[in-house]
Amino acid sequence: MSRAWAGGSTRRHRAWRLAVLERDHWTCQVRVKCEGAKASHADHVVPLSEGGARFDLANGRASCAPCNLHLGGLLAHARLPVPRTWSW
Repeated sequence: MSRAWAGGSTRRHRAWRLAVLERDHWTCQVRVKCEGAKASHADHVVPLSEGGARFDLANGRASCAPCNLHLGGLLAHARLPVPRTWSW
């Protein structure tokens, strides 16, 4: 578990996640290759560990589980900046 997630899911976080998913029509916004994939995660565009705003809707995007988990792994190990549209 990342330090950013150590606080767990709060009511405010769940409300933010739902707002992001509904705004993005429950469709992954991370990779072009995932176009149309169903999203179940809300990803922070600028990671919390890099100073991203935790509950700002502009800092959120819908993400499918594989994209969100892949990005989290990359950031944890390589400390890479996260572009709005990731392609690998």
